[in-house]
Amino acid sequence: MSLSDPILTAPGAGRTVESGHGSSAELKIAGEQSGGDWAVVEWRVRAGDEPAMHTHTREDETLYLLEGAITAYVGGEKIEVEAGSYAALPKDVPHGLTVHGEEARLLITLEPAGAEYLFVPRDDSDGDPAKFGLVIHQAAPAM
Repeated sequence: MSLSDPILTAPGAGRTVESGHGSSAELKIAGEQSGGDWAVVEWRVRAGDEPAMHTHTREDETLYLLEGAITAYVGGEKIEVEAGSYAALPKDVPHGLTVHGEEARLLITLEPAGAEYLFVPRDDSDGDPAKFGLVIHQAAPAM
């Protein structure tokens, strides 16, 4: 962790982008604040706004489910996940999720940083997953 100064992002104080049908992502720690080592995003994902199955080719990702429940698809597994659960996903492992109920709230850490701007785009050029080394899988999870 390469921090030179303490960072505190109060609730709702990070740059927030809304998408889909009420989903939102709040940037808690940008890569620029950690020397590019890692970034943190709080993600509120609404049912119907879930990401397609995808693979990160550059970074490891951790997820902490703060609220709600999801079905996680990781590699060839289907896992029922409830609030309070934590997952660490290495790069090159296909994954995705389905929200149960209306919404789930997750805290996501990306290491190294960079892909946080797919969640919280700086401009229209950040809308392309390939820019961040993400591979989107077209087929639905076969579980």
